[in-house]
Amino acid sequence: MKTATISFGQMMPDDEMQRATALSQACDLFIAIGSSLVVWPAAGFPMMARRAGARLVIINREPTDQDDIADLVIHHDIGETLGPFVGN
Repeated sequence: MKTATISFGQMMPDDEMQRATALSQACDLFIAIGSSLVVWPAAGFPMMARRAGARLVIINREPTDQDDIADLVIHHDIGETLGPFVGN
């Protein structure tokens, strides 16, 4: 979903925000990878997906404030965790 970066404090473009909102509300599975989930509005997408009935997976080295609503939480190095799935 993410094809560009947004710098801290920079607003997310409206069309991307609407698309992210729609996709979050319509997905069956939301995977948050390598995010502390504290910077808004992006931090709201996992909660939005969960409220809409999606399963939530959080993969992050450190705990997040949303771990308690996730179906699966993995606190481990992302490269080591996902390496076997991406061929590394």
